[in-house]
Amino acid sequence: MVVKDCRSPPKRCAFCNCSKWSLHGQRELLRFDPAPDWAEGLSEPQEGEQPGLREAGSEDQTLIGFADGISVREVFEPTGHFWAHHWCVVWSAGILRAEGSWLSHVNKAVISGIAQKCEHCRRLGATIPCRAEGCQRHYHFPCAAASGSFQSMKSLKLLCPEHLDQAVQMEDSRCMVCDAPGDLRDLLFCTSCGLHYHGTCLEIMVTPRKRSGWQCHECKVCQTCRLSGEDSMTLVCEACDKCYHTYCLKPAIESLPTDSWKCKSCRVCSDCGFRPSALDPCCQWYENYSLCEGCQERRFKDTAVLEVVQHRQE
Repeated sequence: MVVKDCRSPPKRCAFCNCSKWSLHGQRELLRFDPAPDWAEGLSEPQEGEQPGLREAGSEDQTLIGFADGISVREVFEPTGHFWAHHWCVVWSAGILRAEGSWLSHVNKAVISGIAQKCEHCRRLGATIPCRAEGCQRHYHFPCAAASGSFQSMKSLKLLCPEHLDQAVQMEDSRCMVCDAPGDLRDLLFCTSCGLHYHGTCLEIMVTPRKRSGWQCHECKVCQTCRLSGEDSMTLVCEACDKCYHTYCLKPAIESLPTDSWKCKSCRVCSDCGFRPSALDPCCQWYENYSLCEGCQERRFKDTAVLEVVQHRQE
């Protein structure tokens, strides 16, 4: 099987359903050639079914994977080619690795995973199993970190939150700051280098959003241009701990804000529930990026009306 670099317009991973520029640390998106028997075991599309029109994935953690009812044929191109992130493939069960970058049985892992629900998000496409004996839990790569599972980059071994105690004796379970396993529930896994850090050692409050796609200080890159450096012009999101250059944002920010900052992926209006993608690109945010401009104006008008009513009653 030949693996090619992604050079064409954005496609989606057959495992996690995220795009090339994912925020969850799956690395590069690759195009895989079809296996000789790629169509074996695939059911014929139902009459009237139009592949590709089902719910698409998102970079938001709530839409990783595939919804119920997805057809296996929908994740393959008509030629049998398909797309998958490097880590989504390498961590999947049943993948055989040879010298170099050659990987085999990837199409079989896709077919198997499309019927397997993730323990964390409960959506289809999960192919990474917990390696504890008898455990039946499976995860998407982004969900594995978000769930608090332990991941060993050296052995490509995952242990779900129910079996974290089995990771204590593993060499790479030690925090790079305190050099001890400590509280394994507090470990952050760098999806770039595979090293672990306690949130308490870094003074970071560990959350599922921060765990997914987390990068240590040495590996951190701007999530837009994927380059490091320019620390004086870099913003770190307080919600997901991912960084962005001020000049890579749209619209660009001329200088670093004096208070905390949230990236667009982490902003959700507490009143209307909308995210930036559903609002005007120039929309301003208030109350620590938890209130959109439209709702802020509505609140202001409601307050003004209430004051007038109260004044008349007096």
